[in-house]
Amino acid sequence: MIDMTVQFIKSDYEAHRYRLVAEALGMLLSIGVAIIFALTTPAPPLLLCYTLWLLASGLLVTTSYSRGSVGLTVLYGLFLVVDSIGALRTLFA
Repeated sequence: MIDMTVQFIKSDYEAHRYRLVAEALGMLLSIGVAIIFALTTPAPPLLLCYTLWLLASGLLVTTSYSRGSVGLTVLYGLFLVVDSIGALRTLFA
């Protein structure tokens, strides 16, 4: 199983370097924001969090679309909409 996963990552990197790097960056950004949020609760830096979530969602919706994944494209697209609303409400609060 591990060998198959490593082989998949290698072949995906060779075929679509940008996509793999963008996916990894999007996931790392999302995890990073979750850590920032957890460490700074009850008063997290919302503008920073929403900015990073928007960047992550944008990367992930692009890469999932490129993969032809309808489910993930819709999911990350919805995250993009929700995060946009949150960012706007934070800016104009």
